Amino acid sequence: MISEYFAIAAGLVIMVVTVIVMLRKKYSYERVLAASVMILYLTGVICLTFFPIDITHTVDPDFNVFEHNLKLIPFSTIIFDITRGHLFYFLVQTGGNLIMTVPFGILLPVVYKAKKQSRYALIFFGFTFIIELTQFIIGAALGTFYRTADVDDIILNFTGAMLGYLLFRIIKKIYIRKKQNAS
Repeated sequence: MISEYFAIAAGLVIMVVTVIVMLRKKYSYERVLAASVMILYLTGVICLTFFPIDITHTVDPDFNVFEHNLKLIPFSTIIFDITRGHLFYFLVQTGGNLIMTVPFGILLPVVYKAKKQSRYALIFFGFTFIIELTQFIIGAALGTFYRTADVDDIILNFTGAMLGYLLFRIIKKIYIRKKQNAS
């Protein structure tokens, strides 16, 4: 069993190295703080979406990874949960997938200044796609029902990140307006 402690330790090491490099390159303290928060956030997402990984079981040669671990029809999982009366599971899954990526949508533009705003949407999509692809690959490699790679999760995660980005834009406008009025 590989636990999330491995990811936490790696995240902390990456954060310390990043802080040292950024401070040596004379980045602002605000930007160093934002990068640190981003690394901690990403570490949390990794812990939540990938761990624990059970590597001790035997692989079933008859296990169909594509049938059990890959959901490619948009909204099928959501509709299944609603029509089967799994309302609590629906709320936890939908809300969790939306909320999980809102911080990413807020933090990314603070840490990374894109020349075109459309790049943020591409990064948000890539981020959510990589999470689902990695879950599928781990499940396929282990031959188990480890996690399900679901297009619904990609849609919800992407929407959450876009909501976070919208929130960032609103906060930035308010901040600029207050700063201008104070001058």
